[in-house]
Amino acid sequence: MAPSLAAAVALLVLFLFSAAPPTAVVLAADGGAGGSTTHLHFFMHDILTGSSATAVQVTKGPVASAAIPGVAFGDTFVIDDALTETSSPSSAAVGRAQGFYMMTSQASGATLTVCANFLLTSGDYNGSTIAVMGPDDIAKDVRELAVVGGTGRFRMASGYVLWKTASLNGADATIELDVYVTTGGGSGGAATIDSSTPVSPIGGGSSAAVRPVGGWVNSYIVALLVALVVGRSYV
Repeated sequence: MAPSLAAAVALLVLFLFSAAPPTAVVLAADGGAGGSTTHLHFFMHDILTGSSATAVQVTKGPVASAAIPGVAFGDTFVIDDALTETSSPSSAAVGRAQGFYMMTSQASGATLTVCANFLLTSGDYNGSTIAVMGPDDIAKDVRELAVVGGTGRFRMASGYVLWKTASLNGADATIELDVYVTTGGGSGGAATIDSSTPVSPIGGGSSAAVRPVGGWVNSYIVALLVALVVGRSYV
């Protein structure tokens, strides 16, 4: 083998094996980068009284709240509230709100911290859940809570909930909910659904299949060059 050719091959081998690992190449991906947003509209019925209560107090705080008579800082309630299409509790059921809320304000204000899963039980979203968490300042007309996750059609969801008190009957409340859920892998369009609009599935598709390539390519190139050089040395 000529010295200059051998040196060139040696330098090429050194470069290929000392270079940084190759960047992974996406071989398959579905959905747009902006994700897909869905608007859900329904009502939650929080019932603390009677034999069919859906909210039960499990902790009584030791310090009375100045904001709400009879309510103490630290009071905690576990809920399994009905979700329905309209403000009427007898309207079509769309799911359950399961979780808890607690009084987390002391001397001023009346703020609950809510942590709940919206378990959807009808339509194309049957079995999917939306995880919601955030402050509920009951003195405000509209409160905003965060969507922090989900399962099924709403896997790895984000977004927000507009939370409004529709009516009060003593301790019982009906809450109007506008839920805006964003998931990756959609087309980036928005779909609005409520009791008057058929439910449309979110664009989901398979997740991106990412496969690293490059290491075996480098090895193949080196082997090919060495074979060519050795073959020339015997010509």
